[in-house]
Amino acid sequence: MKKSKIFTVLFALLLILSIPFEKGFAASSFTDVNGDFWAEKEISSFVDLGIVKGYPDQTFRPENTVTRGQAAIMIARGLKLEASNVGSVNYTDIKDDSIKEIAAVTKAGIMKGTNGKFEPNKPLTRAQMATILTNAFKLKGDGSSTFADVAKDHYAYEAIDALVTNKIATGFEDGTFKPEDATTRAQFVVFLSSALNKQAQPNEEVTEEPAVEEEKAEATDNTMAELLKEVYANELALNSYEFDGSMNLGLKFSKSLTSTPEDAAIFKMFEDIKVDIKGAYQKDPMKMEMTMDLTLQGEVETKFSIPMIMTEEKIWVKLPQSPLLQLPEELNGKFIELDFNELTQLSGQPSVSMDLALQTEFTKAIYDIFFDEFSKYYEEVDQKSVAIPADIKVDKVLKFELSNEDLKPVIETLFNKVLPKFLELLENPEYVKALGFKAEDIAMVKEGLASADVSIGEVAGEINNFVDINELSEYIAIHEDQYIGYDKFNLDIAITMEGESLGLKLSYNLGKSKVNEAVNFKIGTPKASEVIPFNKLMEMEAMVPELPQK
Repeated sequence: MKKSKIFTVLFALLLILSIPFEKGFAASSFTDVNGDFWAEKEISSFVDLGIVKGYPDQTFRPENTVTRGQAAIMIARGLKLEASNVGSVNYTDIKDDSIKEIAAVTKAGIMKGTNGKFEPNKPLTRAQMATILTNAFKLKGDGSSTFADVAKDHYAYEAIDALVTNKIATGFEDGTFKPEDATTRAQFVVFLSSALNKQAQPNEEVTEEPAVEEEKAEATDNTMAELLKEVYANELALNSYEFDGSMNLGLKFSKSLTSTPEDAAIFKMFEDIKVDIKGAYQKDPMKMEMTMDLTLQGEVETKFSIPMIMTEEKIWVKLPQSPLLQLPEELNGKFIELDFNELTQLSGQPSVSMDLALQTEFTKAIYDIFFDEFSKYYEEVDQKSVAIPADIKVDKVLKFELSNEDLKPVIETLFNKVLPKFLELLENPEYVKALGFKAEDIAMVKEGLASADVSIGEVAGEINNFVDINELSEYIAIHEDQYIGYDKFNLDIAITMEGESLGLKLSYNLGKSKVNEAVNFKIGTPKASEVIPFNKLMEMEAMVPELPQK
């Protein structure tokens, strides 16, 4: 075995260890929306959620008038209205880039045109804004609002009153609402954000008919799904935080792989790996630092520390100097640098710049698919079910759990429901490009799945025969501000095939602090003199001779 192969394997292991702590990051930086801008939080959140975009010159133009077309797009995306198969509408003045969203809000009865025209470029007045939000969320007022410029016989009084009653709008300090003034882009984002946060049900009448048990269960699943979607969307929108946690990894190999004392000693180290993790993350510009302090239990306990830094373009990892793994002099104290763009080219994929906003949008779409199908495996539990750091203010705790009984239906759902929806997402060429794939790669996967003569039920049953789930659970402590304040995951499985066995135990916990505050980056971006590019590491490995066999 090449000595340097050990370094490569260790490096790969370290990257795997970092996976539970990676996120989809978003870059929502506009030159005209700084941190002090009154609507920065809502604008940033909407960008992260894919509801709104800026202009090519990196501006948002918050004080510009929002047009009817822009409002239609934001509402359709914010409410997740069905836009792909909604059918056509008879407007003569709309373009292809907004036709689906305008059709969706028209079919939903939220907005409408006149005389065959939608007038997408026409400014949206504040009265019209109130009307469409009231239509979208079925808002009701109590008739108590009084504005000097909105009489009770005004055509939009009921809509404006509904916004005031639901605390979505308040009017101006001089006692006016200014219904005929144009709504700015920033104002509309804030109004729509407030309405969405009220969790009103758009275009649905609530019935009081008693539900059967199945309907109650479905309603519970839907409620849980929406809660999870909201929490994970909020996760993606966080601006910064520091994190602190730990991971335990244990691999137990078959005796046939540990037949010699040398092999047994090597594999013994992997039976109990402890990792303490500390780091910090910021969204804009994206940067994450993490220090992993590893302890390998074996015949001799081995400890070492691994610093890691990640930006939009690169990742740096410093390999440890340890008596167990003596590094070549060239690597001592150096960071291995991986350039995402170069790695993409090495894998034969097209070279693309990382669009983090688009990747975040895609990540959120994946979360939504997952929670639509698997929210039934989550339940709210007592907060005392898991030990949570005292400084984390918890609103509720959710538990996710799977057993062997769940394995077959989960696999069937993954292949029959989740995978088709995932491939449907990849019909968007922007997603394919952002992931670094080619359209022909996706087409090949689809073709392979379509031609495969496989019974998923039978395959799932076979998997269940050789996989034993001793534990697969996750506790999610939701902070009062509706993001994940603390997370604890446990996995304990055994795989047995043809008399060979493999045991895997993995547990981790991670807590956040200083959320959306200034965070402390302790490592810093490595200097050029401290770096060895990954391709250089591969060249060094190729030059290392084989060790003599014993």
